[in-house]
Amino acid sequence: MQAENPRRIVVGVDGTARTVAALRWAATEALRRDAELYAVHAWGDALRPASYAPVGDHATPEKCARRAAARLAEAVHAAFGATPPVPVREVVDDRAAVPALLDHARDAELLVVTTRAAGAGRPGESGLSSTTLCCLRQAPCPVVVLPTAAEQVQPVGAGAAAP
Repeated sequence: MQAENPRRIVVGVDGTARTVAALRWAATEALRRDAELYAVHAWGDALRPASYAPVGDHATPEKCARRAAARLAEAVHAAFGATPPVPVREVVDDRAAVPALLDHARDAELLVVTTRAAGAGRPGESGLSSTTLCCLRQAPCPVVVLPTAAEQVQPVGAGAAAP
């Protein structure tokens, strides 16, 4: 059994292209810091359907956990292929995003989150989601907020040049 690396970088992953890019950026930073990468996908809000949602659309916690694990695995594979450049611990958390990210960021080197997609929200807004703002205000470690433009973050790993 492999010993756990005490140094880690936590990155919030929701399966979107921007969080795949965040995984790549965080892996580059983990290489620099000789740290393990914690890819955290929190799915707790999926259990609370909207009050107007049909009753039959409600998934069980087990089904939500399986979907979350599959989405996280797909995002990690999309970021790195079969061979990540650093050890990646895939963490599926049944809590809402903010408490899950803050808890996993305890004693971490960094917490990495992304901005909201361009055009989301109202004109003049910062592009920072409520999750990102809460993490900035409450994180127990430094926070890196990456811009949404996925093409600005270069991949790392076998055969890829580090940015």
